[in-house]
Amino acid sequence: MKIGVFAYNFKHKKTQETLLNLFMHGYNISCVLAADPVELKFYQSRIRISPKGLNYVPPREIAKKLDIPYHVVKHNSNECGDLIKKHDLDLGIIAGARILKENVIRQFKIGVLNMHPALLPQNRGLDNIKWAALKGFKQGVSCHLISKEVDKGWLIIKKEIDVYEDDTLLDVFLRIQNKEQDLMIESLKIIESGKRDFEEVAEGNYFKAVPPDLEKDLFKKFEEYKKNYSKLK
Repeated sequence: MKIGVFAYNFKHKKTQETLLNLFMHGYNISCVLAADPVELKFYQSRIRISPKGLNYVPPREIAKKLDIPYHVVKHNSNECGDLIKKHDLDLGIIAGARILKENVIRQFKIGVLNMHPALLPQNRGLDNIKWAALKGFKQGVSCHLISKEVDKGWLIIKKEIDVYEDDTLLDVFLRIQNKEQDLMIESLKIIESGKRDFEEVAEGNYFKAVPPDLEKDLFKKFEEYKKNYSKLK
């Protein structure tokens, strides 16, 4: 199976962990398709739950060490489509990308695998960990083959994570990212088995960034959420 990895062309936790995890599990990466940073023009919620100021290895250096062809390219460009054809890719894996367009997705023989930090279709969109705490959803990870619609497509596997009463939101974030890597490998094994009749992701709930009027109560809500987590549906 020929795999292409969508990545960011800058130091990035998920990009680094995905490349190394694939390598450690014996998967040959045919190429890395790395996009330069872009200015995000949509509203972003204020409370940060991911770690800051940590040092990672530039993905170009990882690719060089692992002898993986590395291309700096806009993910939705014709050039990216040409590279997918050139490398004759079966599967794409998202380790860092914005929304991919249908013309790029369709270039892959199998599709494009995404690791979503929530349980689909209940919790689509942005700020999934925060919305789960605010809405009383279980925390978890879903792996799916994407379609042109955001966080839809075909579900391969999803699993809940544990949440403990002494957790911070950062703990949940890191646990989810760890589970994403585990389920990526499980998903690849399922795909390698030849299974293709995956269930289509239903409409569910789509969320944008948490607005300030809701986010101001996030920490209070999270304390209540942790106490009730085991009872959530």
